[in-house]
Amino acid sequence: LPDLQTHKGRDILLAFDEDIGAGLTKAYEQDIIFGYEWQNLYQAVTILSQTGWTGVGINDNTAGRLDSYSMEHFEKRKVKCEEFLQRAEEIDATSLSWDDLINLKIFKQEMTTFIDNFHYMKYFAPVTFLAGPQKDFKRMVEKEMVLTSYNDYQKLLSRYGEFPRQAQEIIDLLKGNIESGLMPSNWSMVGVVDQLDSLGGPVEDSVFYKPFLHTPLTITREQRTTLRHQAQERIKQDLFPSFMKIRDFIQTEYIPATRPEIAASSLEGGDDYYQAVLKFHTSMNLTPQEIHNLGVTEVARIEEEVQKTAAEIGMEGKTFSEISQALNKDSSQFYSSKDEMLSAFRNTVYNIIFPLMQQLFSTVPSDNVTIEGDDDPNSIFARYNAPSMDGTRLGTFILNSYIYDKHKKYEVTALSLHETFPGHHLHELYMRMNPSTPSFRKFVDSNRVTDSPSKFPLHTVFTEGWGLYSEFLGEEMGRYSFELLRASRLVVDTGMHALGWSRERAVAFLLDHTGFSKESIQIEINRYITMPGQACSYKIGEIKIKELRQKAQNALGGLFRLFDYHDVVLSCTGPLNILEECVTHYIERKILDIEKVEEKE
Repeated sequence: LPDLQTHKGRDILLAFDEDIGAGLTKAYEQDIIFGYEWQNLYQAVTILSQTGWTGVGINDNTAGRLDSYSMEHFEKRKVKCEEFLQRAEEIDATSLSWDDLINLKIFKQEMTTFIDNFHYMKYFAPVTFLAGPQKDFKRMVEKEMVLTSYNDYQKLLSRYGEFPRQAQEIIDLLKGNIESGLMPSNWSMVGVVDQLDSLGGPVEDSVFYKPFLHTPLTITREQRTTLRHQAQERIKQDLFPSFMKIRDFIQTEYIPATRPEIAASSLEGGDDYYQAVLKFHTSMNLTPQEIHNLGVTEVARIEEEVQKTAAEIGMEGKTFSEISQALNKDSSQFYSSKDEMLSAFRNTVYNIIFPLMQQLFSTVPSDNVTIEGDDDPNSIFARYNAPSMDGTRLGTFILNSYIYDKHKKYEVTALSLHETFPGHHLHELYMRMNPSTPSFRKFVDSNRVTDSPSKFPLHTVFTEGWGLYSEFLGEEMGRYSFELLRASRLVVDTGMHALGWSRERAVAFLLDHTGFSKESIQIEINRYITMPGQACSYKIGEIKIKELRQKAQNALGGLFRLFDYHDVVLSCTGPLNILEECVTHYIERKILDIEKVEEKE
């Protein structure tokens, strides 16, 4: 991407200044020129998220600033999106290549989604057990900041100095939640005070001081001494007091005001809000009842498949509950230490799964994935963090290692397939190496995970649908375990948020239908409560990807190649309606090529 400091791109209106704005309304003779403008569009849209830039590996002057959490800032982003959408509407779509036509359609959908959903910003809870400065700021310091020079460290110190401002803006939003009555459930705040407390202690032991203990050789001894002194001052004067201010407000005022109810529908306007987050995460206009019914059907189907598979290993005639209980009582299926668990996942990914990828994909990127544990007891079961834009920070598969003894050995393959190859990690690498995919599609603004649907689309239904489809490409027994979890999510998410289910009923359903431990399920349920609708995306996306694969197979018969289908899907990340257009285009192009060959013969 062009440097914001040396290109027109540094201006927030860069994509729509006189020269470029005029260019967008005419036909481009070279796709490469049009592609360059998409790069600028990405910069223009995301410039208001400085920490988002850092998250994807951009180390420019924005790395010394922190995002604003003021409503004025969010309103400014909405105004810019309205301007960008208006300009995009002026583009002559008939002159574009297929790739840029898809880019244009997705861009317009992203702008429209943000604008139409902006009024749901009132439901945004900036601090939960899943997200907030106690998670996001900490991750930025530990994992994301590029620290290779004295100037880089000054950028980090600048962010330390800006944190009191951001902390106050976050508190103002929290106060707004209380005043409006649009509060999160108390389950969304479980462990938050402990998370904030863990950031305290002696300055020298702080996670915020650690970067200054191991500076690169490019920094002189005098500079190192200066940096450490400055860091201690910033941590003592800016960070610790600000985190304590947030902590005290949350403990004394915010948590007592949280609602005991778990349902999105219990909020004022909650039914409309929940329908909006369902559409945001699934890109489809399905009602909660329709999604719920789909989940019930899928759970029954998958349990029947599990019973068939179990019969092959000597468990014939057993119900799913009996199969699950037998596996849960088998001590040989569990790990005795965190290291044993991580070693098993690393061996599975590096030595078993990765070598098989050539059988499924025409091109397999060589960038590997790191596998780490997270000892936070409230962290989700497993997650994936994407690599930096320049590849210096690898993609990371993160497991909840606090509950290492709850991870089952027979589930390792399915979970690894979902998070690494051919799942999230391969998907990320594919997008980044595709020259026709502009940056606004490669790098989503995933900060503030609890502000859906009032944000740029995350294309959750594609990303998580592909992850679950990746499990489908894998082995049998383990796959069914996680497929059951994804299908069960359709039932419990809609059950809790729209159909009157209690938290206890949702926990009991997952215990009966997934085989997961109660500890894991408790964390999962709190996640569904905190991020309504997100959990419904997995199964819906997978069903669509499999449906389109069957459509291509039926149309092409013996000419269907799985390699080709996977290439088409991975190059078309976006809403499901766009994915369907891409697959239809692939089928039509393939048939046309065949007809041309036949004519020559």
